[in-house]
Amino acid sequence: MGAYIIIHVMQAVAFLAMAFLVNNLFTATEDTVLGRRRAALMIVLLSGALMQVGLIAAAPLRSAIFSQILAFAGGACLLAVPLYFWPIVARLKRGHMKVVNKRLQARASRAEAAAQAAQNWLALAEQAAHVGHWQLTVPDNKLVWSDEMFRIHGLWREHYTPRLESALATLHPLDGKRIGALLQEVAAHGGHFEAAARLRRLDGEVRHVILRARARVDGLSAVVSLDGVMVDVTEPKRAEVRPPMHTGAVEAAEDPLTGLADRRQFDTSLGYEFKRAVRSRKPLGLVILEIDQFHQYAMHYGGRQADICLRTVAQAVQALPRRTGDIVARYGENEVAVLLPLADADGALRVAGQIADAVRALGLPDAGRDEGLLTISCGAAAFIGMDDLYNPLELTRRAAAALADARLYGGDRVCAYRDLAFTDALAPRPQG
Repeated sequence: MGAYIIIHVMQAVAFLAMAFLVNNLFTATEDTVLGRRRAALMIVLLSGALMQVGLIAAAPLRSAIFSQILAFAGGACLLAVPLYFWPIVARLKRGHMKVVNKRLQARASRAEAAAQAAQNWLALAEQAAHVGHWQLTVPDNKLVWSDEMFRIHGLWREHYTPRLESALATLHPLDGKRIGALLQEVAAHGGHFEAAARLRRLDGEVRHVILRARARVDGLSAVVSLDGVMVDVTEPKRAEVRPPMHTGAVEAAEDPLTGLADRRQFDTSLGYEFKRAVRSRKPLGLVILEIDQFHQYAMHYGGRQADICLRTVAQAVQALPRRTGDIVARYGENEVAVLLPLADADGALRVAGQIADAVRALGLPDAGRDEGLLTISCGAAAFIGMDDLYNPLELTRRAAAALADARLYGGDRVCAYRDLAFTDALAPRPQG
């Protein structure tokens, strides 16, 4: 009799334990897992427990029929449990059941909302203080910028992906080398640094910034990333050197000698057209030209005649038929730049050829040239896309490199920049 009672007590406890499990399973999973089965399972399990208690109570009565009825009912409850549980197990096997504690889910949602609010507050604070943050992972050199970093650089997140090489190229060449060396030192040995630098934006404006960085290490003391900020201190810097208000000095936008746009106007236009080319995904061409052996010309004919010659050449370039938006500017001492919106590499090359022919047609004498006529050399380049160029200064560098090639090969020719390879675009040059 004792064993009989113990068995039924254990079965009753088992039914109660399963009922407790079902209740906890319902509160710990998504609502659709158990659904209406929760009530049915609880009824079956509690009924099974009740049947086992009834069997224990009926034992002293020795009523065989009553005991058999209770035993049969308890067995039915026991068999009903797998039938109700099987669809749930099948869903779990197919991966359709998601076990998520509702309290943890609510806590995660609140934490996510708080993190988003903190990000918004950080973005507003960075914008107000002109401070951007960045991260450089080691050793893959993956660079991540905040929104304020893009604003400081005058770039757009949707058009530009930060890269270490291009980011350093936006700095003054000397500053870029210095910052690059500091980054390498901290990435290799840890620590931190702070350095001031000059940053040139797409519109040609120079910004004064302060870079701060600190290495982050893992459990083995190996550097895994550099976390840093960039502080734009341009306005305080300008306030320190701003001239008195009564001076009234206004920098002219026109070169007084040639009558062309001056270098500052060219830099501003280059930055504007570069940004517009990026947004519209259109090309941007550039031609830089110079008078061949201009210093020898000035020594032979005198400074006054050299100025007249330079002005004549500049006006001839200005007089050529141009599209609306093309800009002709004095670029250097004896250099003229022609900015060509919507012109690809071939278009810039054709314009350079027309300019060279127009100057030859002037028939200006030059005793230092073999043919006795004044000639020019031209370098042409074009903007292809952000994957090719990340900075308008790279466009001018390419055009200047093509001009250097033309000068190297004796002048009186037009060269195009093509992957650092010299291309004599007009060889042999047609006469006329």
